[in-house]
Amino acid sequence: MGLVLALDFSCVTLLLVVALMKGFERALPLAAFLMLLFPYESQIKIPGLFDLTTQRIIIMELVILYILIERKRSAAEGDQKLPLCGLILLLVGWMLFSSANSVVPDVSFKATLSQVFDFALPYYLFARSVSKCETVEKILFAFFSVVFVLSIFGAFEAYTGWSVLAQFPVAPHRFGGMPGMITDRGIRVQATFGTPIMFGTALAMSIPMGLYLLTQSKTVLRKLFLWSAIFLMFLNIFKTGSRGPWIALILSLTILLFLGRGATRRQLAFIAMLSVSVLIARPGVWQTLVNLYEETNNPDTNQGASYEWRYALYRITERELSKDLGRAIWGFGPESFYYLGLEGEFQGAVWKFETCDSEVVELLMDTGCIGFLIVFLIVAKAAQSSLRNALRMPAPANSLCLLLFVNIVAFAFMMTNVEIFWGQQCYMFWILMALTMTYPGLVYSTSKRDVREVLPQQPASALAL
Repeated sequence: MGLVLALDFSCVTLLLVVALMKGFERALPLAAFLMLLFPYESQIKIPGLFDLTTQRIIIMELVILYILIERKRSAAEGDQKLPLCGLILLLVGWMLFSSANSVVPDVSFKATLSQVFDFALPYYLFARSVSKCETVEKILFAFFSVVFVLSIFGAFEAYTGWSVLAQFPVAPHRFGGMPGMITDRGIRVQATFGTPIMFGTALAMSIPMGLYLLTQSKTVLRKLFLWSAIFLMFLNIFKTGSRGPWIALILSLTILLFLGRGATRRQLAFIAMLSVSVLIARPGVWQTLVNLYEETNNPDTNQGASYEWRYALYRITERELSKDLGRAIWGFGPESFYYLGLEGEFQGAVWKFETCDSEVVELLMDTGCIGFLIVFLIVAKAAQSSLRNALRMPAPANSLCLLLFVNIVAFAFMMTNVEIFWGQQCYMFWILMALTMTYPGLVYSTSKRDVREVLPQQPASALAL
């Protein structure tokens, strides 16, 4: 508990100092860094109320600072329509309606409030407060830097078994497991994340960030840091032993290869050559990948059973929702899946479904088809907006939009692999969603401001023309 209290006090003090000395917007990259850094285990338990995690303390401080500092600037500039605001409010309203019809109303209402506080509020704060393209770049660098720090911890975890997560008080959650635990895939690293697959998700989103930041780097030292961090992240994503993040990363890099600029393609070619060299020099790495692929296709292995389990989840979801039209529409209530006691056939036997390795299944069961459709529209609208801007905006703004697009695609893909709407990677996702929807407007307003600054300096004859 002493460690958690010390970390909370340090975070509050750092954010306060930066916000008061440099302004609220300058504190946002630091807030993004800290929200991704700390585990769920960094919390203070308040009986009968929410678990007061470090992230929630940071969000509460940001809300207070926003009201005291930033709201005055926003009011002076005039209220502007917040992108996705209508859909997010619709989702919250639907979750409340679903909670009112939940099989466990108290759990569902608490889960809804958690979603509002943990993810809707950060979206609002970042979408409303980021007013400069420079801040967007700093937030991306903050995310990349914190994943680099966590990758250092992950490397120690992979080769020594020591885990930074084990230094925090135990806080059991639905996924269980012990950090540094040896499985049939060896030690699967997770750094400070809830599971290795969640750490892998953050890595799959951060490696493309590093490639983008490389295209914007001007100094040799910064490029050296970025390349070193990218290589370390590749090591960590391999050591997570998670197939979903590997596929998400390959999908992201493939999109960058086809839609990226020349510099990005050269970086990818270099990474491809280096990867081939590693596979040749270390045949054990290639054999590990081959074995995992073969075991995934064999339902009698743990990996094959894990793969088949996700399809079993879809079958039982279809079975349960088809029984009742009302439940198919509004679901059983947010976070109710674990209270349903579902049983079904899996590999020739009757199993109790106590885990949900798919956010898609979780959304369908908890909020019904309507809730799933609203979330789909939110993610799809952001993805469509980022892709359109990546294809239409001039360089280098289009490269950043493309990065945001591949990050959204990677996260959306991982929604089919794990229950992902909780934990650090979800804070990362919602902040990136805020940047996705506001960045094009920042580029446009910056261009207009540059024009206003340049025009008065022109000769009268030029202005006449």
